[in-house]
Order: sequence, then structure tokens, then C-alpha cells
Amino acid sequence: MKRYIYILSAIFFLQAAFAQDPFEGKHEDPDMDALRKWVREKRMISIKELGGDLSLSGEVRIEYQGFNEKKNGIKQRGVSSGTINPNNAFDVEVNIILDYHSDRTWGVIKLEFDNDMGIDSGTTNKIALEKAYFGGRMIDGETFNFDGELGRRNLSDVFDSKIEFSSIFDGGLFRFNKAFESIGSFYVNLGAFLISDFYKHFGEVTEMGLLNIANTGFFVKYSFINWKKFFDSNGDRKRRFNFGNSQFLLGYQGIMAKWDKYTKIYLAGLMNHFAKDLTFANEVNLHKKYNLAWYVGISVGRIMQARDWAIDVNFQYVMPQAVSDFDASGISTGNAENVGLYTTSVTGSGDPTTRANAVGEANYKGFSFDFLYAITNNLTLLQSFEISNNQTRSFGPAMSFKKYEMEFIYAF
Repeated sequence: MKRYIYILSAIFFLQAAFAQDPFEGKHEDPDMDALRKWVREKRMISIKELGGDLSLSGEVRIEYQGFNEKKNGIKQRGVSSGTINPNNAFDVEVNIILDYHSDRTWGVIKLEFDNDMGIDSGTTNKIALEKAYFGGRMIDGETFNFDGELGRRNLSDVFDSKIEFSSIFDGGLFRFNKAFESIGSFYVNLGAFLISDFYKHFGEVTEMGLLNIANTGFFVKYSFINWKKFFDSNGDRKRRFNFGNSQFLLGYQGIMAKWDKYTKIYLAGLMNHFAKDLTFANEVNLHKKYNLAWYVGISVGRIMQARDWAIDVNFQYVMPQAVSDFDASGISTGNAENVGLYTTSVTGSGDPTTRANAVGEANYKGFSFDFLYAITNNLTLLQSFEISNNQTRSFGPAMSFKKYEMEFIYAF
């Protein structure tokens, strides 16, 4: 019941954010015909008449990825491998972003067109609605702001992590920001989102933090996301969503005098509070929970104009039950066959896994290295290298993974 209250509260407060009542003068005729007429009339109003700022931006990306993945010593990509996945992949991607802002309201749309390249291997139909949300400012003070937003985006657009928050966030979001001159900038982001309308399954997520503590550049952030639902049946779905993750992030960001470069140093620890002793089909209980993760890294430089550069290096250590298959955003071990931790598919379908074949998107330790260089004000080159292997060999196949990526990004 609390989850429904979160959604209804988000809709109520968002409506209150708009200075003008959208149905003003139409309360006496609230049927669907009147609503459709009002929508048609709004389409005829130009941006100039409406007020505010409308921006159109985009990206064209050309990407190469090279893989070296082995499972129990057997190559998993390319010719004569365990799967049909290529070990050299080429993609073309276009992102179109439409952003409208008025004094106290805004709306954002992002369309992603991400397709494989090639005459035989190429695709032309991969289109995704990556962002579609609107919001309003309810309180606009000198040191305190309160915003509400409703719609779609990725969790990673709002919440900070190197190893989780890769899923879609379809729901309502409240943002609270309060600045304290001698203490720092405190914020809370609180959201409720839909997981499955078929199962009436909702999730909750929050992140709070204190930035630039005492004007030193240090920051702390704490987040919690709840994926759990108490199902009466369906054991595989119960285990698939048996995640309640806390993450504590500590770091520093600012201009270091020694390097005269923007620098960010970060360390984070994560725990899945809802994990239970790991078991597999027809196997004995392992009598152990694998529910912890951590990562540490450093970033130097920022891309602002031509000839700027930036690097990020981090180490990730993620146990099998720490992060769910559907929300993992870290290095992983490749998993070309897309085998889940609890089922033979990472989507949650298929047969239950056994101790011998369970994989999942976690269960790894490894390094990630990213390098960005701005060739011009519009064109940026991204190069990335990742390497990992199993965090534990108590179950599942022996996995080793290497990935190199080179991507040209033209932004306009």
C-alpha cells in the first residue's frame, strides 16, 4: 500500500508545481472530448508564445569493441566459439535530446538509435525511448529547493554508482537541496518506480549526500534501493528480486594544486541486505551469503573544449549476490551466453541453474580504464579497457574477460 501512496503523492505534488492550472476554464466540461480539444489547441501554440527555452541536441557515435572471453578455457566469442557473438563488434548510434525549460517547469525527451554495423550483420530497427519526463519546482528559495519529476530515465541519471543503477526508472522523483554556508550542500533524492504492472510490483530508491564538506571538496553519499516483493508463489521471481542494496560512497573532487587538474577520488562499499544463503537446483545449501561489493578509483581531467583530456581508473570487487543481474552496471565477466545467477537466462526465464552452470552479471573482480580526448569542440575519442575474472570459484564455471572499446562521439 505504501508503494501506491508514493506514486499518487508524486502525481499530486507535480500537478501543484505548475503555476497555471492546465484545465482552467474547463472544469464545467471535463469529458474526454474537451480534453482532446485542449491538447489539440496546445499543439498550435509556438514556443515563442509559450515562453521558456527549447534546445535540440544530439550525438553520433561510431563504436568498436574487441572481446576476449573464456569460459572453462573455451573461447566464447567469434568463429568456432561457444556462442554466435562476434569477438569484434561495430556499432553506430544516434541520440536525439529535446529539452524544454520555463521558469518553474521542464520536460526532457531522449531517443536512442543503436544499431549493429555491416551488410550481413547490420540492423536498422533498434530504437529506444531512453528519457521522457517532466518536472516542476515547488519551492524556489535562496538556499533551499524542492523539485518533483515524473516519467522515464535511467537510474544512473539520478543515483551514483559504478556497479549498480543500470535499470530504467519509470516513476516519480522528489529532489530536496539545501545549502549550508559553512557545512556543505545537502541533498535528498527520493523515488518510487514501476517494476512490473502485471505483478503489481513497485520499487523504492533514495540517495542522500553532503557535497563540498566545509569547503574542502570532500563528499559523502548514501543510497538504498528496494527491489523486493513478497510473492505468494513463483520461487525464481522471488530470488530474482530479493535485493535491497545499501551503498556508502566517500570521496573528494576539486582542483588539485599539484596537478592543476580536476581530480576525483572515490571509495564505495555495497551490501545486499536481503540476500540469503545461496542454493541451487538439486544441490545442497552452500551455507554462505555472497552479498558484498566495493570499488575504488580516481578520475583526472575534464572535457570542456578541444584538446582537453580525462582519465578514470577503478578497481571493482563484486560478490555474486551483491548486485542483481538486471541492474548490474560494472565490468562483469562478459557472460556471452547470458546465463543468470538463479535461472539459465539473465531475464529470469528458463530452468533453475545448478552449482556447475550458474553465472550472472556479478561474481567478478577486475580493473576498468577509460581515456577521453577532445579532438575538436564537437568530436571526442573514448578508449576503454576492462579485465576481470571470478570473485569466487565456489560454484559456476571459470570465467576470464577482457574488453577493449574505441568510440568516436560527435556531439552537436
